[in-house]
Amino acid sequence: MADRTALDPMRTDIERRIRKTLRSIEGVLESPGMFMHDDAYWVNGKEIAHFHDDDLELRLTRAVISANRERLRADPRVERRAPSSDWVNIRCTSSRDVELVAELAELAAHAHRPPAGMPTVPPPIGPQLERMRRFH
Repeated sequence: MADRTALDPMRTDIERRIRKTLRSIEGVLESPGMFMHDDAYWVNGKEIAHFHDDDLELRLTRAVISANRERLRADPRVERRAPSSDWVNIRCTSSRDVELVAELAELAAHAHRPPAGMPTVPPPIGPQLERMRRFH
C-alpha cells in the first residue's frame, strides 16, 4: 500500500478494499505500474488501473466509454481525461465508491481480455517495463 494513505484510516480501508476487488476480477494481475511506480492492475499485458491520489485511473477503452457515455457523464465521481482517451478518473472517497469501481473495472477487464483460445500476455517486468516507462 502506498505511503500516502498512512495517516487516513478511512482512505486506507477504501483503497485496500478496491485493491482486493481489482485482484478478484478474472484476468487482472497486480504488478508494478507503467505510469506510476506504485502497483497497478494489468489484463493481457495492458495496464488497466492505478491509483493517483484519491482517484483510481481506469482504462475503460473508448468503445466502453461510448457505450456507457450518459451514465458516466451523470456520475460526479467519474471524470473523462480527454475526448480521445481510453482512461477515466474515478474519485474514491467512500465505501459506496468500491461498488462503482468493481462494476467499471469488470468492464475494463472484459475489454482487454484476449479472445477465446488466445494466450494471455503477462504484465511487463524488468527491462521491458523500464522501456515502456521511458515512453510514458
